[in-house]
Amino acid sequence: MKKFILLICISSFTIALFSQNLSSNNPKAIKYYNDGIKFYENYESLNALNKFKKATEIDPQFIEAYLLVAQIYSDLEIYDSSIVYYKKAIDIDKDFFPNAYMIIAKISYMTGKYSDAVSYQELYYRHHKLSDFQKNRAELDLDLYRGALELYNNPVPFTPVNLGNNVNSDYSEYSPALTIDDNTIIFTRKLPSIDNKNEQEDFFQSNKLNNGQWSKAEPLQGELNTNNNEGAHTISADGKIIYFTACNRSDGYGSCDIYRSYKRGNIWTKAENVKELNSETWDSQPSLSADGKTIYFASARSGNMDIYESQLLDNNKWSKPTRLPKNITTAKSELTPFIHPDGKTLFFASDGHGGMGKYDIFYAQKINDTLWTNPINIGYPINTNNDDAFLFVNANGNKAFFASEMSGGFGGYDIYMFELPKNIISNPVTYFKGLVLDINNNTPITNAVAELFSLNDGSSKGKAKTDYDGTFILPLPTGTTYALNVSAENYLFYSEHIELMETRDSLHPFIKYIYLKPIQKDQTMVLNNILFDFDKSTLRPESYVELEKLYKLLIENPNLIIEIGGHTDNKGTKEYNLILSEKRAKAVFDYLVSKNINPNRLKYKGYGDTKPIAENTTEEGRQLNRRTEIKILNN
Repeated sequence: MKKFILLICISSFTIALFSQNLSSNNPKAIKYYNDGIKFYENYESLNALNKFKKATEIDPQFIEAYLLVAQIYSDLEIYDSSIVYYKKAIDIDKDFFPNAYMIIAKISYMTGKYSDAVSYQELYYRHHKLSDFQKNRAELDLDLYRGALELYNNPVPFTPVNLGNNVNSDYSEYSPALTIDDNTIIFTRKLPSIDNKNEQEDFFQSNKLNNGQWSKAEPLQGELNTNNNEGAHTISADGKIIYFTACNRSDGYGSCDIYRSYKRGNIWTKAENVKELNSETWDSQPSLSADGKTIYFASARSGNMDIYESQLLDNNKWSKPTRLPKNITTAKSELTPFIHPDGKTLFFASDGHGGMGKYDIFYAQKINDTLWTNPINIGYPINTNNDDAFLFVNANGNKAFFASEMSGGFGGYDIYMFELPKNIISNPVTYFKGLVLDINNNTPITNAVAELFSLNDGSSKGKAKTDYDGTFILPLPTGTTYALNVSAENYLFYSEHIELMETRDSLHPFIKYIYLKPIQKDQTMVLNNILFDFDKSTLRPESYVELEKLYKLLIENPNLIIEIGGHTDNKGTKEYNLILSEKRAKAVFDYLVSKNINPNRLKYKGYGDTKPIAENTTEEGRQLNRRTEIKILNN
């Protein structure tokens, strides 16, 4: 229908504006008014505006003309003038059109004037002409405006800092994503296309320099960037996998799909469509968990734009996506999910949870696989009356990155950083960075697999492959105890026990050289995660992760014959230590036999305190000496 009829529907304009029963009796004013109606019906807003204003000049008490001037200014998004004319109508007769209070309140809310929004909505809510239905609707909006005013009156710290001209340029930069060590940022830059007639989006990368500044951004190398658009991305914790959004491609399923590319050395592979995540509609804005096992993304497959999640299966495929529960997804839209490296805190944009107006950024905490806490508005002035979305938070939880067109930038959207309020991320995440080397020649071992397990329940917490330089990165959320295993073909695996019960952030990571020993006769390997209770030989449940790695090593090397050696410190008698160490070695032997490993491939022996690898004068040394070790007898 025409705009004029739409006005009546939106604002419940119950007076019959086309009738002869107008508030003016002046024929000349009424003629201008009727001429304005005709222009308005034909979408000639400026001509209509002039006619209605003429009508009010001739008859300053012409309420309907004031209301239509106000509506046209609202159509033109000249909101201050719209409010002026609604107020003129109210001043003439406050009961003529009560909805004017409601409209002023809504415009005030849209434009960030929250105190006015509350004041005028209260006047509307208390008006005697409202029906019960209108009153209930008015109360809901009043709660919304009061909530926005509360946020506005209690601002959170917000001092954004431009990342500088090595990252930002004359063009627009947005959608920043960082590796878990904060040393690499990958973002989207909008550039002129080859014909200079259109624009295209490509990925760029910048690295943190020793002085804390960023290097000059360069486009990602390889086949990832194309003449089409690439954007709205997420990267794995180690920066070696990227999931992103591409639209209208020949291998696409819907209008926009999620794609994936891998980093091989410094080269990115040609992107592949992640078929199991995509639908016939719009799928976009992926966010990968730090352990690489869960992906969140926005999708329109249910009609609205909602947030979905999927789990990585053993075959490297993703499970069927499921929508997040109803306390997250509303009847309106939720977009731009970002899952923090803690694996629990989800940031997203929504226009369905109230807030400052349009899209606001919210966060919620994951309780378990199906439950989330109710979303919390991240606060003003991070959120404003404009659309706010696309927030990235570093592993420490103290810095957030976003894009903005705020004044003082280098051109278009620039990428900024600000200090995130401390109450949002309660558990900062650190990381383990390893360099895997051959113990004999110090050469990097490529394609070694580093796996992280929780010793609390044996669950996998992350997996990474070493790059061409032998390095890997794995995230380490605090609050648990980990087993780290590093393995490579033709090598014995390496294991480490990592206690992270206390808070530790990414400013204090675990960085270590890891030396793998080739599978050769007489080679030994310490099993750091074979654990026993004090003075006992019963395997603790935390040991089974490591036992499974040992079992797998024997299965993959069927000619391997090993000795399992038990060792103690020098506390207690030598005879007692010898017996205890042999019982512990036999416990490992019994486990492997129970898994159908041929007992002829296994020997076990207790050495007591006869073969220390550290001094027994300190607790740290004694702890190293209390160990289970294997020795290769034949390979």
